[in-house]
Formats: sequence, C-alpha cells, structure tokens
Amino acid sequence: MMSEYEKSKKVRRIASVIYLLILGIIVGGTLLSEQKKQAARQEAQALTRSGETPGGFSESPDQK
Repeated sequence: MMSEYEKSKKVRRIASVIYLLILGIIVGGTLLSEQKKQAARQEAQALTRSGETPGGFSESPDQK
C-alpha cells in the first residue's frame, strides 16, 4: 500500500505534467499567432509596394 507521502507525490507529479502541457499549448499558440501576424504584415507591405491595396483593388482602375 502506498503511503500518504507517495500518494501526494504522485498527485503533484501529475499536476506538474498537466501544468507543463497547458503552458506549452499557450506558448505554442502565441508563437503561431505571431508568425501569422508577421506573414500578414509582410504580405500587406508587398501588396502596397506593388501598387495594390490589400483588398485586391488598384487605386486607379483601368477604364476601357
């Protein structure tokens, strides 16, 4: 039979693993979000340089 100390040690170990998993999910999500924001900013800058607006329309439409 396990002593009270061993039971509490097991519970603490499980709690620490759950904490690390949650922390990993939060950090990973934050990193992915930042990467997506940076990619969107770079795409917007590239479109601005090429004369297009992010909406896909040019500022001076061709008239035919």
